[in-house]
Amino acid sequence: MQRGVVVVVAAAAFVLSATAASGQMELAVITGVVTDEAGAPLEGVTFRLQDTQQGREIVFKSDRDGRFYRRGLKALDYQFLVEKDGYQTLKNHLKLNAGMDKRFSFKLVKSAPVGSEEFVKGVAAFNAGDNQGAVTAFEAAVRKAPDAPEIKVNLALAYLRVGRSSDAIAELEKAAAMAPGRPEVLFQLGGAYIDAKMNDKAIAAIEAGLARQPDLTNPLSYEATVTLGAVYFAVGQVDPAIARFTAARAARPNAPAPTLGLAKCLFSKGDTDQALQYLQQVVTSSPGTPEAAEAAEFIKAIKKPSPAFPGAA
Repeated sequence: MQRGVVVVVAAAAFVLSATAASGQMELAVITGVVTDEAGAPLEGVTFRLQDTQQGREIVFKSDRDGRFYRRGLKALDYQFLVEKDGYQTLKNHLKLNAGMDKRFSFKLVKSAPVGSEEFVKGVAAFNAGDNQGAVTAFEAAVRKAPDAPEIKVNLALAYLRVGRSSDAIAELEKAAAMAPGRPEVLFQLGGAYIDAKMNDKAIAAIEAGLARQPDLTNPLSYEATVTLGAVYFAVGQVDPAIARFTAARAARPNAPAPTLGLAKCLFSKGDTDQALQYLQQVVTSSPGTPEAAEAAEFIKAIKKPSPAFPGAA
């Protein structure tokens, strides 16, 4: 299962995924969530897509959960602006391809930390895909402001992009120690542990974050819960995985990721009938998503006749 927790601190934007959107072969979709520095959803954030070829502008806003969604977008090059009064504006280039579903997670900040010049350079390099440039800039910012956990988190994200997982974990561990009450830092640390295949530490970090922010109406806590279920399942702890997936489904009954995860757990425990019901729910309620495609393949595999019993259903 794909990990869903993404914390992009201090105005950096990170593309979560770009997947084919079935039935939208000539148009594109963008969706995602925007939060503040503490991980709380931001309502009323303005998104501006400026068509660089025709001069047309498309404007939409985030809802009370910080979520945004826009479909029917032409496959063009856009300038993408994310704006809210009192917060730094994000500006980036966005290229949409036909039939693609682009998902984002944004975090807006009210002001740049100490070492702002280097910090802003790091953010710009990060957004532009200049990963080594981001590393260099954030390292300089950390030297100027060694006690700022936000900068360390951004440096860790840049380290992850250049494959320096151990350095990323070291920075995130420092940030978590400096800001023990910040669940979003613990969630990001858990994600880094997952990348490094340190699943026991990942579980501990994400559980600690959820203990501080258990409310699953918070988008980061919800994503962390789904991720935690996936990690528990990966290490063979099926019952804790079921508990986390069930909690996530209670918060968002039609969300495909926890429903698919719960189906896998039930199938592993031999409850094939219930697993099939959940798999079919994913296919029916979330068409065109990666989870629906995976669920459909899973259903085929379950129903495939056994070689020993060719007539079996």
